[in-house]
Amino acid sequence: MMKTANIFKTILVAGISISLAQAVFATDLDSTSYKIVGATTSAGGGLLDSASGSYSLMNSVGNIAADPRSYSTNYRLQQDPSVNFIAAQPGIQCFETTTDGATNCLTGPTELSGGMVAICGAGGCYNKARFEIVTNSNPSDTLYTIAISTDNFVNDIQYIDGATFRPEAVGNHDINDFRTQTYWETEVFNIQGLQATTLYYIRISALQGDFTQSDYSIASSTTTAAGSISFDIDIADSTGITADTDAPYTIAFSGTDDLMAGAAATTAPNLVWLDINSNSTGGVAIIQFGKNGGLYSPTTSQTIASATADLDSVSEGFGLQSYYIDNDTSAFLGDLTAMTNYAGSINSVGAVSTTANKIYDGDGPIQNGRVGINLIAKANTSKTPATDYSEEIYFVLVPRY
Repeated sequence: MMKTANIFKTILVAGISISLAQAVFATDLDSTSYKIVGATTSAGGGLLDSASGSYSLMNSVGNIAADPRSYSTNYRLQQDPSVNFIAAQPGIQCFETTTDGATNCLTGPTELSGGMVAICGAGGCYNKARFEIVTNSNPSDTLYTIAISTDNFVNDIQYIDGATFRPEAVGNHDINDFRTQTYWETEVFNIQGLQATTLYYIRISALQGDFTQSDYSIASSTTTAAGSISFDIDIADSTGITADTDAPYTIAFSGTDDLMAGAAATTAPNLVWLDINSNSTGGVAIIQFGKNGGLYSPTTSQTIASATADLDSVSEGFGLQSYYIDNDTSAFLGDLTAMTNYAGSINSVGAVSTTANKIYDGDGPIQNGRVGINLIAKANTSKTPATDYSEEIYFVLVPRY
C-alpha cells in the first residue's frame, strides 16, 4: 500500500496560529499518446485536477530553470518551468529622434550612420522616431508589440498600430499589432504621428505561440525635436558660394555695370545668396516680393517695372534669375528647385512684384541648402537718368510641417 507523508508544524506567535506544510507527490501523468513517469513537484506545487477528471495541471514552484536565457556562469534564476515556454523578454537596441553624427541603431539605412538628423534634417525628427529590438535569442518568427507613453506608463499607455505605425488607444490594440522584428525594422520611421518637443517612453513585449507573451522590456525614452528652420542672406559675387556676410544687404548696378538708358540688359555684379535648413517633412517654399514692383526713383517718380520676360526681347524690365542651387542629397532629404519663371538663362527673369511669388521649392527636409540669385535690369530711353532707382526685396522661408 502506497502512503503519502504529510508533515505539519504549528507555531504560535502573538496569538496568531500559522501552519507550514510540505507535501511530496509522485504519480504518472497520462494522455492518449504520452506518459510522464514519476513527475515530482517541489514545495508549493502539486497536481490540479479538473472537476470532470479529464485534465491535470502540473504546478511547480522553486525549480532551477533549464533555460540558458535565465543563467550565466555565476548566477542562475529560480523560476517555474512554465516560464521556459514564454518568449524571452526582449530589449531595446535604440529609440531615437534627434541623434546627430552617431546612432545606436544597427539595421537602418546607411544614411542613419549620421544619426537621425541625417534622415530628418536639422534638429532631428519632430513627429516620428525609430526603434530597434534586441531579440535575446527569440526565433525569427517571434512577434513583438510596442507600448508607448508620455509619463512612463503611469496613466498614459498606448500601443503602436501594426499597420499605421501610429499610437493607438488600448481598446484598439489587438493581435494585428504584434509583428516580427523584420517587419518593424524594415520601416525606417517605425513610430509616426508624434508631437514635437515631447518626451516619449517605449517598452516591448514578445510573443512566440499562444499564451507565451513575455514581460515588457525595460523602458527606453527619447524627446522629439522642435520644428527647426534657419534662413540667412549673404551678398557676394558669383564666386561667393560659401560667403558669409552681414547686413546691410545692398546690391548696386555700378561701375562697369551701370544701368544705362537704352543699353542692353545688365546683370548686377553681386548676387543674393540664401542659406536654407529645415526639418519640415513637407519641405519648404521660398517666396519673394518687392516694395515698389520695380526699380523706383523718388527723384524722377519713374519706375523700371519688374516683369517675367526675356529682357533681350522687351524695351525694359527688371527681375530675378536663379544662378546656383545646392543641398545635401539622400533618399530622406528634399531637393531645392527654382520655379520655372526664375530658372531661365541669359537675360530671362522672373518678376519682383508687390505680391508674393515663389522662387524656390523644396520637396522635403532641406539640409545645407544654398542658392544664388542674379538681379538683371534694362532701362529704355524714356527713363530720366537718376542715381536713386531702387527696390526693396523681401525673401521669406515657409516650412511645411
